[in-house]
Amino acid sequence: MAKGFKNIQSNKKFKTNNTLFERVSNATNGEKKSFSWYRSTIKSIANDNYKTSIEPYIDDERSADHDENMIVNFPRKGHLYMYEYKAKMKWLPYYDTFPLVYVIKSTKTEFWGANLHYIAPRRRIQIVEKLLQNRIDIPKICFHKYIHNHVDGLMLDLSENEWETAILLPTENFVRDIRGKKFPYDKELVWEESSLTYYDRIKAKRIVE
Repeated sequence: MAKGFKNIQSNKKFKTNNTLFERVSNATNGEKKSFSWYRSTIKSIANDNYKTSIEPYIDDERSADHDENMIVNFPRKGHLYMYEYKAKMKWLPYYDTFPLVYVIKSTKTEFWGANLHYIAPRRRIQIVEKLLQNRIDIPKICFHKYIHNHVDGLMLDLSENEWETAILLPTENFVRDIRGKKFPYDKELVWEESSLTYYDRIKAKRIVE
């Protein structure tokens, strides 16, 4: 079992109004599971609707009996967020329309953070483990600036005990712009490119607001 999955366990009974994260946790039946098990289970639970919109996640949070995730309008330093985003494509070869971003700085108009989707899932585990130990140790290629008014709708502020599930959700959606039209961009190509500079990293103490 991958070390990073030590927190994704539960003995709670299945409830029809559980969030996606809770359903994955419940599926373990309190047992240790492998990396491949988590990936296949998450893919089977997270249907196509989860891949294209934040709304199913928001609906989950609103209907859940007990959950620590928060639905917010603006991000804070030291938190991990899921949201939909519409970037300006002028200077970007491609971008992720559904980022999973650890925020390191936020102002009234923009924020900066590391989109973990730029790294292959297995390597995300190591990054999140260190974040949970209050250490930032993330490849520079993950870091981007985001503009508040380009966020499409609400943001999901993820509880720390669900980070290790969130990093495996198949929600990355990279696109590129060709003459004003958006086309899918292969995530495997993104991960291959990121691997070339994986060890060029930003290291710092994690600060949470």
